[in-house]
Amino acid sequence: MMAVPQAKRRRQWLSMKTEQTVLGYLCLIPTFVYAAVFLLFPIFYSLVLSFQRWRLYGNQEWVGFDNYRRIFSDSVFWLSLKNAAIYAVFFVPLSIIIALAVAILLNQKIRGMKWYRTAYFVPVVSSTVAVAVVWSFLFDTHYGLVNDWLTRIGLNRVGWLTDPDIAMFSVIIFSIWKSLGSNVVIYLAALQGVPQHLYEAARIDGAGRWGQFRYITLPMVSPTTFFMLIMGLIGAFQVFEQIMIMTGGGPMRATYVVYMYMYDYAFRYSEMGYAAAVGYIMAIIIFILTVINMKVSGKFVHYE
Repeated sequence: MMAVPQAKRRRQWLSMKTEQTVLGYLCLIPTFVYAAVFLLFPIFYSLVLSFQRWRLYGNQEWVGFDNYRRIFSDSVFWLSLKNAAIYAVFFVPLSIIIALAVAILLNQKIRGMKWYRTAYFVPVVSSTVAVAVVWSFLFDTHYGLVNDWLTRIGLNRVGWLTDPDIAMFSVIIFSIWKSLGSNVVIYLAALQGVPQHLYEAARIDGAGRWGQFRYITLPMVSPTTFFMLIMGLIGAFQVFEQIMIMTGGGPMRATYVVYMYMYDYAFRYSEMGYAAAVGYIMAIIIFILTVINMKVSGKFVHYE
């Protein structure tokens, strides 16, 4: 007599479970459509396009690996890759070190700290194009505020955006300022997750501030540092907006990076297939760098 109600309840439970599952998949349909149309389709279409010659008009001509062979034989591509590597080598470690230092300062319990944190985060939500234009005026050789300060203290004017030896570092300074807020927020979250009893035990054992930082803070935030290293490298090799606005790749191609190279061939020379091939070459390079970092990180990243 009891088996019938139990079987009925089980069928009702299974029916409700099925309805919830179907409803869940129905709610995911917009996300699936978005991913298919705006993510998956462009990825596969650009891969096919990288083996073709297409100038945005006329028929598409299959050329096989000609686009890729042409990339590796072009000295301008290697120049742009070298410039991107220089940008990454300086930008990534400096942005991490400065962000950690600022985060430690902002992790103190002092009056008005919320306002300081907000001030550091404002550049992140600002338009890259807009603030790049502002910094271009600040770095202007003749009328810029930075050079005005230098002349007031008796120094010579500097061609921040016109000197081939300095222009890249000017862009790096801007990029560090622009990304500082987001990096600081990430580090703040990591610092606030460090157990305070570790610092108390270290102080009891006689450890100073440097000892606490070296043996507690750095190991505990090492997963965050690794994450920022990976994301920083990816972003560094994809740098485009600030260079496009501030220097246009000049002077004398001193700031001409890979994504400017790809942009020129796609939208100035209308060689979409060649530009797609450049994009996939960069994807492979970034993937290799990421794998290397993940292999090496085991010696330095502590997850406990």
